[in-house]
Amino acid sequence: MNTNVVNIKNHFVNLMQQDFFMRKTLINTITNNSIRFLALMSIPLNIIVYMALRESEYLIPRFVVPFLSLIIIVFAVFNQKFSFKTKIQVLRLIFFSGAIFTLLLGLLDMASLWFILTIIYTLFVSQKKEALYLFLAGFLLIAITGFLLVTKISFIPLKYNFEKCHYACVITRVIHYLMIGSLIYYIIRSFIQEINQNIEELKEKAAELQNANQQLKNEMEAKKEIQKKMLEAVILTEERERKRIAADLHDGLGPVLSSVNLYYQAYIDENDKQKKSEIELKLKKIIKNAIDDISKISHNISPNILENNGLIIALENFINQLSIKKDLEISFTYDNIQRFDIKKELVLYRAVTELINNSFKYAKARLISIHIKKIQGFLVINYADDGIGFDKEKVLRKSTGNGLTNIRNRMQSLEGIFSFESSENQGFQASLQMPCH
Repeated sequence: MNTNVVNIKNHFVNLMQQDFFMRKTLINTITNNSIRFLALMSIPLNIIVYMALRESEYLIPRFVVPFLSLIIIVFAVFNQKFSFKTKIQVLRLIFFSGAIFTLLLGLLDMASLWFILTIIYTLFVSQKKEALYLFLAGFLLIAITGFLLVTKISFIPLKYNFEKCHYACVITRVIHYLMIGSLIYYIIRSFIQEINQNIEELKEKAAELQNANQQLKNEMEAKKEIQKKMLEAVILTEERERKRIAADLHDGLGPVLSSVNLYYQAYIDENDKQKKSEIELKLKKIIKNAIDDISKISHNISPNILENNGLIIALENFINQLSIKKDLEISFTYDNIQRFDIKKELVLYRAVTELINNSFKYAKARLISIHIKKIQGFLVINYADDGIGFDKEKVLRKSTGNGLTNIRNRMQSLEGIFSFESSENQGFQASLQMPCH
């Protein structure tokens, strides 16, 4: 579950980074295309503006448009050598200059369009109120110029004799509309396409996040199921241990204590010293056997040799006790293993001893191989026998109540891994892996 949470967090970070990169790329593309378009349109614009201003009393206005056009052409030709920020600033300066120039000509409509373009490109790069201030300044300038025109106050210094340039002035307005309208249309269309594309991507990402959320939910349910199985395994294991201890006490100590009671009563009732001495010897032997049985039962409950000497010595001791079985051979090899958590050692000890018991009791194995090694912070036990084997799928379908499932759940409770393979008449192989940092 933690892995999926991290993946969702990284997913959001990637979305933010992608959005920032895409917006920057889009604005850069719009800027480059705007420069190329303006450079292309500067040729007919210069011709028409020159014709419109040829009757002007001043020469300077005729050179404003060619000067601005020259800057645009230079940026269009050497586009790659200028930074994105520099190109934006130059475009804003040209648009603002165009607005002021057309205001001085008294062309409020064209000045408005140039101011709008300036505001749009300011919004591209400004996170402050610069665009708002520019809007207010443009409104104020247009309002003042309009007032001066209406009141016919002598304001416009660029006397270009509009009466003598009807066609050129009309065409100038048409070209201005074509230029500025095309740029505004292109910018708005590009952003709308980007917004639609982002909406589609957000829908896809939302579906992915919903799937991730469902996976988290499934993992939580699976985790609860595993915890439930672990608890069942612990309960079943404890119950089985209780039954085994009860059986050992009943079958082992019961008859012995009964014999002790009989011999003790016979010892009290016997008057012959020689027979009494014989009864005493037998009574001591029976008591010694009872002590040995208690020691064995205690060892099975909590093997002291494991706590004192570790997993390897405890398994060697257990295997040596089985050496009396002539029809069973156990190969036990191991690397140099250091002591680690006693709980984990006990789980591994119980697991291996249970596998050994299963091999010679149920699988009728004649050869058992056990090898213990340490790999990258994990203690790995490879176990195999040559027994009759079993149907693995049948065992897996029986999720609780069998020894192998209990071993797996006990291993998982301590972050261990238990896996096995078997088939009928093909023996049994298992791998137990436990972290042993």
